[in-house]
This record gives sequence, C-alpha cells and structure tokens, in this order.
Amino acid sequence: MIHRIGLLIKIVVCSSLILSTTGCWNRTEVDELSVVMAVGLDKQEHSGDVQFTAQIFKPTEKKEGGTGGGGGDRSYWNLKSTGDTVYSAVQGTDHKAPRKLYFAHNQIVIFSRNIAQEGMQKQIDFFMQQHQNRLNVWILVAQGRADEILEIQPQLEKMPALDIADLIETQVEASQSSVVNLKQFSTRLMSKTTSPIAPFIEVSGKGKKRTVLISGTAVFKKDKLAGQLNKTETRGLLWVIGEVKRGIIEMDCPGGGGKASLNIIRADSKIVPEIKGNKIIMKIQLNEEGILGSQLCPENLSTPEKIAALEQSKADAIRSEVMAAVNKARKLRADIFGFGDAVHRKYPKQWIRLESKWDKVFPDIELVLTIDAKIRRAGWTMKPPVPAKE
Repeated sequence: MIHRIGLLIKIVVCSSLILSTTGCWNRTEVDELSVVMAVGLDKQEHSGDVQFTAQIFKPTEKKEGGTGGGGGDRSYWNLKSTGDTVYSAVQGTDHKAPRKLYFAHNQIVIFSRNIAQEGMQKQIDFFMQQHQNRLNVWILVAQGRADEILEIQPQLEKMPALDIADLIETQVEASQSSVVNLKQFSTRLMSKTTSPIAPFIEVSGKGKKRTVLISGTAVFKKDKLAGQLNKTETRGLLWVIGEVKRGIIEMDCPGGGGKASLNIIRADSKIVPEIKGNKIIMKIQLNEEGILGSQLCPENLSTPEKIAALEQSKADAIRSEVMAAVNKARKLRADIFGFGDAVHRKYPKQWIRLESKWDKVFPDIELVLTIDAKIRRAGWTMKPPVPAKE
C-alpha cells in the first residue's frame, strides 16, 4: 500500500514537471505585433467621434547611404481609426492593421485641444485600463490637432515619437515646461481639489522647416481645459511643487551695465498650511542654489557684496515667477499647487467643511513665501575678461 502511494506521488510530480516545460500557452511573437510608439487623439468635427492615431514602428531594411528620420522610406506608419470611444476606435484598427496593436512600448499620448476642452476623463480611461500601457507614458495636449503633430518629420530620431520623447526629457533641464506622465495626471485627476496639468505641444514653422515645440502648461478644472500658463508662470508653479531641476535666471548686474546669467544647480520646496480661525495661511519655503554662469557687465561680481546683491536679486526674480503662477491660478480658480491636499493631510477634521467650497476658498488663501537663494560659485574666473582701463 505504501509502495503504491509512493508510486502515485512520483507520477504526479513527474506530470507537473512535464507540464511546466510546455511554455507560455498564449505567447505572441514580436513579428506578429504592431509596436505602437505614440498615440494621438482627435475629435471629428462633424460626427463627434474620436479619431485614434497610432504611430507604429515599421521595420525597414537599412539602405546604403541612408539616413535616420530625414531621408528614404519612413520607419513608421500612422494608422488611423475612428469610433464612439477610444476603445471602439482601437478595435476598428483590426480591419486595417495586419498585426495586433502592442502598447507596451508606447512613449507618448497626445490629446487635441478640442478633446481637452470637452473632457479628458472618458478618453484617458482606456490607457488606465489597458494592461499593456505603462503608467510612465508622457501626456501632452496639442494646441491644434494631435495627428498633425505625429506627421512632423523628426529631426534626429527615426520617428516623431522618439523625437518628442527626447524633447520632453530636455524640458526637465530647462524647467520652463511641465513634464507629466499618465500616473501623475491621473493622480491629480482623482484628487477632489488639485487641478491636473499637462504640457502643451504645437507645430512651429512652415513647409519642410516645420518642427514641434513644447511651450506652456495646460491647466484643467476637473478634467476640462480651463486655461494656460506661459513659461514664466510654469516655472513659478514648478518652484512651488519642487520640480525645478536646472535652468537659468537672468537679471541686471548690481551696478548696471549689462546682464548676469545664474545657473540653477539644485532647488527644493516645502509647503506647510496653517489654519487660524477662518483664515488659511500657506507657508512656502523655497531653497535654491546656483552659480554665476556668465556676465555681460565689466564689474567684478565675485566680491561678497556683489554676491549678496545677486542673491537678493535672484530671490526677487523667483518670488516674481511664483506670484505670477499664483495670480494666474487664482484667476482660474484652479489649485494647481496641491494646497487643498496639504490642508487635508494636516487638518482632516477642518477639511470636511472646506472640501465642498475649495474653489471659492482657494483664491483667498494668504501666502507666506520665504526664499533662500544662494550662489555657491562665481564661475571659473574670479574677474570678467574685460580690457584694462587706461
């Protein structure tokens, strides 16, 4: 009896091992997929349907003397389909694409301005539900049509999707445009008070010289486009939410006679809300360090007095940018800074009565802004290379 039980156990174990070596039952080979690198969503003017544009990587044989994105056959295919929803439009590609769409390598999703004005929630839901989509895919809003953006010839890469993805990465260094992925946008969208934001992308130039640029920030109320921040206002927003990484601040030299450029090397922020009676006070501490990058004035800016003057001027410039963003947000009644979430975390009981009327409360918040701006170095040379006076 014991021998039979032992034999049965051995048979079960061996059968399990055999089954485990059969591989993936539902695998799909790479050459059976259409790899999507970018997605554009537009609204059809007459029908109101959603136009879905998928930029698909198209493998091509390398030709002798061929170049990247500029010459020869295009290495991508912009596949278009329409439907009542994004999902139905994607399903419609089954009749046009010889291979199944594969979204795991998607870099960007571009929403047209008219879709952003109508509402993003029902369009973005597809990308949240689709298991192949990554949460770090970049979100952008086109000033015009999204499909037009995806038709612009790339300058360096083989396809527009990669060119735009590289362009987004450089915005982190410039700190004059917001950079938002799917996770960040959806987190703000699910907040009851924090307004979503996304960078604007547009076509610049004419004819063969057309290119794309990222400029300004789209501001939403709930899921609908409400307004726009320019470059100055955008960096003011980034100062507050702690997303300034690099960049340049230009100002007049302390003694006049030219401009000085200060490079930002690090920055951080801290938001601390306080409630005193019926008044809400938002205390913001900004810390910034930089170096003197260049100067167009003849004076020596490396002296302690000049450094102190530059630091004060730099703090004033940062304050001006922050207040520009705050004033625009107050005008739009859009809490782009996350002040409401900060109050909720610190004062959960008081938040119960504030949450429903936050749009009215937000513009009247008292702001206490403290800025600590430092200059760590004056550059490689201690004095500017100007001719000696006679």
